[in-house]
Amino acid sequence: MKRFDAHALVAAINADDTPEGWHKTTEVVRLLGYTTRAGVSLPLARIVKAGYAEQKTIRRGRFIYRLSPRFKSWPAAKAAAETLDKFKAPKGWVTLSEYAHKHRRTVRGVQYRIDGMALPVRILRNPRSVPYYRKADLDRILRKAS
Repeated sequence: MKRFDAHALVAAINADDTPEGWHKTTEVVRLLGYTTRAGVSLPLARIVKAGYAEQKTIRRGRFIYRLSPRFKSWPAAKAAAETLDKFKAPKGWVTLSEYAHKHRRTVRGVQYRIDGMALPVRILRNPRSVPYYRKADLDRILRKAS
């Protein structure tokens, strides 16, 4: 009777059953420049959501990925997905800190002018819920202050 070969069993389990052009999650982790899988799920989800890669499920919830032909490398797809996901305010709307910095005023000084004026405020869905004001309204109020 032959001895049990654990290495052969592990090799058979981890046999390369991925199709041509597809990569396992551990390979994609290394291609993205990470050393461990910790924190990789969000960048991978961004890349797949943006359509820069395809995700397919293979046995028992394991994933394989294929990079879009538009990109030559995984880091390029990751950078493109991050810029696509980056928040941009609508044209003509600014935060108080942006406006105050541009006009060399203090945020508190601009805030004192705004108080009691009933200016329209929009709280946009971004990582930090900061109120945005119409730049034209702030210009009008600051013009009166000078």
